[in-house]
Amino acid sequence: MTLTKQLWLAVVAIMTIAFGISFLVSAWSAKNYLEDQLRLKNIDNANSLALSMSQMDKDPVLIELLVSAQFDIGHYKQIKLVSPTGKLMIERVNEDANDTVPVWFVSLIPLAAQPGVAQVQDNWRQYGTLTVISNNGFAYQALWKGNIRLLLWFFAGAILSGVIGTLILRAITRPLGEVVKQAEAIGARKFITIEEPRTREFRSVVRAMNALSGQVRGMLDEESARLERLRRDAQHDALTGLVNREHFLSKMRSALEDDNAAPAGGLFFVRLPDLVKMNKELGRESTDALLKLLANALQESCPDESCLIGRMNGSDFAVLAPDVDSVAECARQISAHALLSINDPSSTTEHTVLLGAAIYRHGEALSQVLSRADMALNRAEVEGGSAVEMDTANVEWKPAASLVSAWQVLIETALNLNRVQFATYPVLSGKGELIHYEAPARLQVIQSSLWMPAQEFMPWASRLGLIERIDEAVFEHALVWLQSNDGPVCINVSPQSVCNPVLLTRYYQALKTHPGIAGKLWIDIPEFVAYRHAREFRVFCDTLKPLGCKIGLEHVGNQICHMGELYDVGLDYLKIDRAIIRDIDQNQGNQTFLRGLCTIAHTMGMMTLAEGVLNQREAMCLNELGFKGMTGPGIVLP
Repeated sequence: MTLTKQLWLAVVAIMTIAFGISFLVSAWSAKNYLEDQLRLKNIDNANSLALSMSQMDKDPVLIELLVSAQFDIGHYKQIKLVSPTGKLMIERVNEDANDTVPVWFVSLIPLAAQPGVAQVQDNWRQYGTLTVISNNGFAYQALWKGNIRLLLWFFAGAILSGVIGTLILRAITRPLGEVVKQAEAIGARKFITIEEPRTREFRSVVRAMNALSGQVRGMLDEESARLERLRRDAQHDALTGLVNREHFLSKMRSALEDDNAAPAGGLFFVRLPDLVKMNKELGRESTDALLKLLANALQESCPDESCLIGRMNGSDFAVLAPDVDSVAECARQISAHALLSINDPSSTTEHTVLLGAAIYRHGEALSQVLSRADMALNRAEVEGGSAVEMDTANVEWKPAASLVSAWQVLIETALNLNRVQFATYPVLSGKGELIHYEAPARLQVIQSSLWMPAQEFMPWASRLGLIERIDEAVFEHALVWLQSNDGPVCINVSPQSVCNPVLLTRYYQALKTHPGIAGKLWIDIPEFVAYRHAREFRVFCDTLKPLGCKIGLEHVGNQICHMGELYDVGLDYLKIDRAIIRDIDQNQGNQTFLRGLCTIAHTMGMMTLAEGVLNQREAMCLNELGFKGMTGPGIVLP
């Protein structure tokens, strides 16, 4: 029972008791007063009438007329005249019932007023005894109306007290609602804090819960920092801070295989020649400083976050630049910036940098791309100096204006004709149970042709500003698909759509009109969006999650140090990037990192899902590490 109901019951009980006591006291006082007044009236009327009768002739007719006249003009219940011998001479009785007062009320408060008795004289002898009893109906009416007014006043007082009490109770317990929300949020692994209320009892509770949330947040921050250190130890070069060879190759393999990756790009191998000679001439510290300068130069020359830079071995570095317009121009810029950074104008020593570049296409074998880039680097080394060599196996990736225009027509036509659908790939639990279907977008750009995978048209859609239209079309198709299919489906939402309030409103209205479907819709958002567009990301989650859909991050792995910032978002899951999952059964460093990641994710109420699982060895290892589900080429429905 709510506090408000209990308050009203208490008010009703108190006011009922108060009314009962007031009724008894007032009724008793009024009864005594009315009985006394009726007694005096009876005596006065009896004496007055007896005096009048004593002074007139004792003609029975006249006496009866006088009694009748007095009875008719007054309010009497009974008037009777009895002779000295006890013989009834005259009697008038009012037998009319009082219909305005309930019988039970009359029985509850009986008015027993003493009758008025007077002697009627006939000169010096007694003529008779006169008895007068006034009608008490008017007294009962006054008593009844008085108690009705008392009841109404008490009823009004109870209503007023209840309303005022409710308002006061709401003001007092308003912080309790915030406390309940905080407790529910903590139960949902959202460790929020709230402002301490003025009420002392609530303040102590809120302070304790805020302290709990703060401690958990501190623990999450510490664990996130520890995981970040583990990740860097497992994936990064200790000297330069760049990713190591294993992680670079794993990320590149993902770029070649992932459906959402760019259709083409450039791979650049950079070498600082004669490293052994430098060590002897300059010393270990100077050589290390030179390597750091080169690493920083590569990072500065490739500021785009989609680029990946790694150290392959002692003197070799690699740059992966997806969707670059001109690989040759990019190669010249990287080489020029590297030379400028590692050479001191005041020094007589001139350092050289060799660069070999290759263009890759989505779907190529990793070994082939590496081999072409390596051969280009070898040619640069043979040429000497600071040579830049390009592999000629693929044509230059630079879309012409006519090609851009053609793609715009194809994509817009497909969207206008609703030629949009998605493929479905299962995400299964460790027991083989379906968690949801991943649903990458597909377009039919030409009628009756094959459905084009996302990696072929998404880069063009991004260039043309059509990503949001594709996201909305896939979302609408998902709603239709869910109406006729049982399995939950997971769609991808781009950063542009997350940051678009108009599109978010459309999503909200559509899901609100389909409440049964919302619970079966999962939404993947790229990891970096949660931190680079934190405000828009939180608005997106706060708007759609109450409707029942599940929201999580995909390609997780590079922003682990910021995971503690998600303490109050309430995400449902994390999909770990396939570059970390690849060969996990053979990588002890990544195993340690992922085990800790699963622990902190589960603490925050998020399930961990693995992307790009290739075989059962990886799947078994992931189960042991604490993953709740996985997807990839090696995961199929039983």
